[in-house]
Amino acid sequence: MKIRIDENETPKKILEAALKLISENGYAKVSMRDIARKAGVAISQIAYYYRNKEGLFLALVRNVKKAFVDDFTEKTGKINGSDEFITFLCEYAKESIVGNPDIHRLRFEFSTLAMASELFRAEFGTLVKELSEIIAKDIEERAPSLEITKTCGALRIAEFIVIFIFGVSSQYLTEGRDPRRLENIDMLKTLIK
Repeated sequence: MKIRIDENETPKKILEAALKLISENGYAKVSMRDIARKAGVAISQIAYYYRNKEGLFLALVRNVKKAFVDDFTEKTGKINGSDEFITFLCEYAKESIVGNPDIHRLRFEFSTLAMASELFRAEFGTLVKELSEIIAKDIEERAPSLEITKTCGALRIAEFIVIFIFGVSSQYLTEGRDPRRLENIDMLKTLIK
């Protein structure tokens, strides 16, 4: 999954540098100067496009979210049936965590920042809400016969799925990428019936 930006290369270079540095070192340890150096641009260019570090981070999160949503939506369009959907969801989550650890570290960093910042908390809430709504729509369209939908609405099930996958990805990343941690995602096949 790649960050998608307009044709102007400068914002793309800035966002790619920010993603790499923040996911490796954490938001607090990365300066605008570090990002500018890695991107090969002047700090004033970062300020021009994103105003400040917070604006840059929010733009990065929004772009990553858009790339994820586009990729997920494209791939779920080919799925029919409840079992196929849940299996896809589990495999997609595991592949995403292993294949895009920088993005999951960024999400982990973002959720931590959301605990202390109203601005980040609001944006994190939007992220979880939008991801949940997308999965809920897929549950309604592709998996309406799931047993759990009789007692829980699709949105509530989707929120559980998002939070569950966030938790597993955090566990995987903080415990040295132990592949056994990813097996926990397969519990969704049992829990979401």
